[in-house]
Formats: sequence, C-alpha cells, structure tokens
Amino acid sequence: MSLVVLGRVRRCIVACTVALVALGVVQAVDPAPVAAACDGSTLTAAQLNAVFANPGVGGGAGYAGGDYQHVYPLPDGRQLWLFQDVFFSADNDLRDSLTMAAHNAGLVQNGTCWSVVGGPQMNNYIGRAETTPLRRWFWPMDGEIGADGALWVFMVEMRNPNGIGAAWGAAPAGTWVARIDTTSLAVLSFAPARDGSTRLYGWSVTSDEHFTYLYGHCYRQFIHQVDSVGQFDAACMPHTYLARVPKGRFDLMPQYRTALGWSGNAFAATPLMTRGAANPMSVQKFGDLYVNVTKIDDWWGAWVYVDKSPNPWGPWEAAESIFIVNDRKCSQCGIYHAELLPTLTADGKMVLSWSNGAPFHLWQANAFLYRPSFRAVTLPTYRTDASLGDAGMQPRTPVRALDTRQTAQRVRTGTMVKVPLAGKVAAGAVGVVANVTAVNPAYSGFLTAWPCGARMPTASVLNFQGSRNTANAVHTRLGPAQELCIMSSVDSDVLVDVAGSYMPTGAAELHPLPPARLADTGGTRLAANGTLVVPVAGVGGVPASGAQAVTVTVTASTPSGYGYLTVWPCSTQRPTVSTLNFVAGDTISNAATMPLGAAGDLCVFSSVATNVTVDVGAWWGADGLRATLATPQRLYDSRGGTKPAAESTTTVLLTDDLPPGTTAVVANVAAVNPVAAGRLTAFSCGALPVGASVSYALNENRAGLVATGLSVAGGLCLHTSRSSHLLIDVTVSFQ
Repeated sequence: MSLVVLGRVRRCIVACTVALVALGVVQAVDPAPVAAACDGSTLTAAQLNAVFANPGVGGGAGYAGGDYQHVYPLPDGRQLWLFQDVFFSADNDLRDSLTMAAHNAGLVQNGTCWSVVGGPQMNNYIGRAETTPLRRWFWPMDGEIGADGALWVFMVEMRNPNGIGAAWGAAPAGTWVARIDTTSLAVLSFAPARDGSTRLYGWSVTSDEHFTYLYGHCYRQFIHQVDSVGQFDAACMPHTYLARVPKGRFDLMPQYRTALGWSGNAFAATPLMTRGAANPMSVQKFGDLYVNVTKIDDWWGAWVYVDKSPNPWGPWEAAESIFIVNDRKCSQCGIYHAELLPTLTADGKMVLSWSNGAPFHLWQANAFLYRPSFRAVTLPTYRTDASLGDAGMQPRTPVRALDTRQTAQRVRTGTMVKVPLAGKVAAGAVGVVANVTAVNPAYSGFLTAWPCGARMPTASVLNFQGSRNTANAVHTRLGPAQELCIMSSVDSDVLVDVAGSYMPTGAAELHPLPPARLADTGGTRLAANGTLVVPVAGVGGVPASGAQAVTVTVTASTPSGYGYLTVWPCSTQRPTVSTLNFVAGDTISNAATMPLGAAGDLCVFSSVATNVTVDVGAWWGADGLRATLATPQRLYDSRGGTKPAAESTTTVLLTDDLPPGTTAVVANVAAVNPVAAGRLTAFSCGALPVGASVSYALNENRAGLVATGLSVAGGLCLHTSRSSHLLIDVTVSFQ
C-alpha cells in the first residue's frame, strides 16, 4: 500500500493559518502536591489511547492536538510531555482556533492527572523570546536529568525564510538546550548546546553508569519541493550518529563515535546506522538492554522497526517489524515519529507511541486526527542458550556460506550481518566449524561471531589491519535457526566458509596432540598456483587410520605478493574458498579443521610463491573427547596487568571457569600490541613445541584458533617470542 503524506499533510502551521497573536506569558504549573486521586501509576497503552481520544487534555482549553511527543521522567514520579506544534481546544473543531497554537508546549502527567505547560497564542514553553512564529522556532527533542539536578531538554532550532513554518524551506539551524527546574518546571536557561550543529545530537538521549549518549539525526524533511520521499535530504536523513558526554554533563563538549572508537573531532563521526530514506532512531535503555524504534522513512514508510542491542552503539539486531499502515486514523492520514515511552508498564510491556497527521483541512476540522497513538510492545530479550554437552564433530569439504561482496551486504561500523547456515551445516547441527575472513576493512578492527538471537559476547574471533584481508578459524555454537551473526567494528566485507558441524550425533571426537610439524617448504617457496601435498595419516601423532579430520595450523612466510592459501582434502576438487590471506613479505598463520583425502593427506594451494609450514595440533575420530558448546567467554586478558615479556611463558588455569572434567579446549588466542614481529604458541604446558599458533607483526593485533589439551592442573600455556599482551577466548570445551 502506498502511503502518501505531504509536508503540509503532516500537521504544519503554514502561512494560510493567518497571522498569529503576539507571544504571551508561559503558563505556570502549580508545584503543590497533587490530590490523592492522582495515583502516580504508569498508564498502559490502552489507557493512554483513552486519554488522548478526547480534546482538552489537562483541563479547560487544554491539549487538543500535536505531534512528535517526547516524555521526560521527573524525580518526583511525574512525567513531562512536550510536543511540536501544539493546538489547544476543549473540542475537536480547530477551524476557528488558529490562534490556539504554540510551536512547543506540553503536559505534566501524574498518574491519571494532567496539567498544561505553555499555551495558545504562541505561548511557547521553551524559547518564547527567541521565536519568530513560522520563521524561527524551537521544537523539543529528547533529554535527561543532568548532573546539576536540572532536566536538560535538547531543542532543534528551525528556520524557514519563506515564513510558512513546517513546510518546504524549513530546515534545522542548530541545537539548543533548555535547563528546567524539576519541581516548578520553570525554564532556568535556554542557550545553544555545546554541540550546536545541525546533526542535532540530542535527538534521542540515554545513559549507562558512566556516560550519557546523544543520538544525532539531521531531520531535514522539507528540503525538496516534491510530493514524495524525495522531499527528504538523502545525504543525511538515512543516517543516525552517536556522541557521548560523562553521565549528565551536558555542559561539556561530546566525544563522537567513529570507525575507530571515540574522538573529540566531530567531523570524524561515522554513521551509527544507515537505513532506508530516513532512519530517525529513538533509543531507550531498559535494564541492560538498549531498544530502538524507528518509523522507517518517516511520513512515507509503512513499518516501525524495533531493534535491540547490548550496547548504545550496537550492533542493532531486528527484534520486531510492525506494519503500521492499517493503524492510520483515516485513509488520507499518515503515521510518523515512533517513540518509546521511558518506563515499562506494570506487566513489563514497552509503550510505543507514534504521531498522526492528515491533510490540513481534515485535522483542522477533527483534531483527533492530530493526536498520538499508543501500542503495547513486548520488551525484546536475548535468548539464553544453556551449555550443550556430548556433541561430536562432522567435518566436510569447505563450502562458502557468505560473501558480502556478492550480496551487497558490506558490514558497516558496529553493525551485524546474519549468515543463514542451513544446508551448509549438517541437519541438526548445534555448532559450526568455519573460516571467517574480513575483506578490505576500512580500518584496523575486529569481528565477533555468535549464535543469532543470543547476546553478543565480548570475545572477538578475528583481528585485522585496515585494507588487509585477514582470516581466522571459528568453532562456535549455533541457535535453533542455524544462523550465525557477525559484527564488524569497522566497515568491512565478510566471507564465511563452512568446514564442519557440531551435533549430538557427530561421530568425530577430539584427540589433542602435542603440536608437531607435518610440512615445511624449507626456504624453497611453493610456486605460484602450486599445490603442496602434505601426508598426515601416520605422521605427527595422527593414527595411520581412523582419523576423520585434523586441526592444523598453516603458515605462509615471505610470500612474493598479495595472495592466499587454500587447504582441502586431497583427491577432492579444490573448493573456491581461501584458508589464509597475506601480503608480500608477510608471516601469517591460520588454523583449519579439515577431513583427510583418500590417501590420508591434505593439499595446500598458493596463489603466489610463498614458504609454507603445516603443524598438526589435534585429530578427530572415535573414542576421543566429546564437546560442550557454550557462549564464548574471555578467560584471560593480560591488559589488566603487566605485558608479558619476550620469550616468556604465561600459564593460565582455565578449568575453574569450564565444565567439570574439561581436559581440552578450542580457543581463540590473540597477541595484542606486540613490540615487534614474533610468534605466539599455545600448548598444554609441557615442552615448548615447534611451530606457532599465531604469527604477529609489530603493533598488529592478531588472533588464531587452537585445539589443544590442558595440563594436568587444567592450565593452558602461552609462549610469546616478543613482549605482547595476550588474550584467551574459549569457544568449546571437551570432556
């Protein structure tokens, strides 16, 4: 269904409304205690719809219509409601009430009782002295209680040189902020915000324990004089940005979210999310969950998106999509501005609000068409996956499951992509063995992989440098839909190649080995487009028969140029996947869990001339260790203490944090900020083996997967050849 809603249809106050009366005095609010009948309860969506079904809310010629509602909780339990372009009347007929308007005004709610702030005749609650009606005015955005105890409300300064208000030619001129006394509701001050830019930081506001986050949206809705979504400024309307200040310190200049973290440079800010033709995110924090609602494409969109995130910056995962066209109040009406109320109802529901509009003559005759609506929405949750034990592995020849270069799904900074794996993993798979590659990332960063629908872990699966293709092996749990979610900390394309499945009926069980070298080209490079055949069965502790697969670490050294290695079972066709990516002169490694060829061997193909080594760390077959899959967990991070020295071995006891009886793990180990190029070796604390789990370069964070046994005491040893911080993230344990 096409939804056509013009700027004038929305609700704008235009020149044809005749000249408005000069500014009046802000209506006072009685700070005295409210009568006992005002029970202070949080109203449900149905109760709010009943309140706003009638004009005159707040008593007398009270609120009759208005939009872009924002609700600000006050310390005493009341809530301040502010609207853009408010009309006041005790009835629904506004045709003789054109002087009954304000550019901003609102209501004070105390449970079931309501009173009015601001009033008719352009009696704007905020910015009255600075307003020139229809030419320069102020609309409320979001806000919170500041560190000084006042309520800080961010306001957009709007200007229209045509003098026709919210119609073609209107555009934001900057951001202001009002400080409001939370008892008397008197406006204490009104001035430009510390970031007064037209990115409008403060469009949405939320806080955690340490910071207050300011979401920015450009709100350039009236830029082109066309009757379509093309009316929006396409250069900025799809984007939402993020800034932060220390909690409640709105008097300080913000930091801005960039592709690399946080910066004091506002021009370095990168979009938090880009979506549709307009993506005005409205974020609330409920407990430790961040929830966003967006009326996508604003006046012309047909859907409200509900997103959830573990962090203020994302990644944002779709929780619900609501088709909203059928909720219009009339066939010519429109719906826009989705907003979550800041408190949950008694039964734990969120309340979603939206604005309603219609052609001017319709809502002027029936103000009901210009009042908000409310709907109860279930609070999103993350699925909690209990540990799943007694699983085995089923290997397969690698197959590509995702290439965002082909699907135009390049993962943007802090966002995620869902990778459907059904048909790539075995039927009934509860976990996946895969190779994940970051392709042409914009900057240095990392990828995180986890079962979709569960909370994103803090553990990463891959670290990379800007513009460098980097791969790493992944063993991780899957959810019931067999979808893998991948978040990138910076813009990057992503490849996912599946090499096996974990499942209750999987027959391949883990046999960890002391790492042993299977092949070394010995300084004679494998030729470009050459294939190295590596005998495996009967070598390095792998039995001559019975091994269904092996986990090996493959290293490329001093390659002649940019290229890749592919590992696969000999006697089968080489798959169109890569195992390892490199640049000229590099030394880099990656793990591969792979079935063996008919002769018990593996093949290694190189696209350019390079030295190659292959080290085995485990084999998979009968009578081994069964797997327990759980949420990946970071069990060691040396960054909280002294950086391990060169040629040092760090012993980390793991079993206190793992299921009883754990004797081996699949883990991601990483070197962070090494002082020089070197090697990191993870092993079971015996003699230091030949070979490396991770080959790293100066100041480059690199990670690698290991399948290794633990010491008798339950320890994993990490040896670093150069001083480097070290991480251990365990993804699978074995008993």
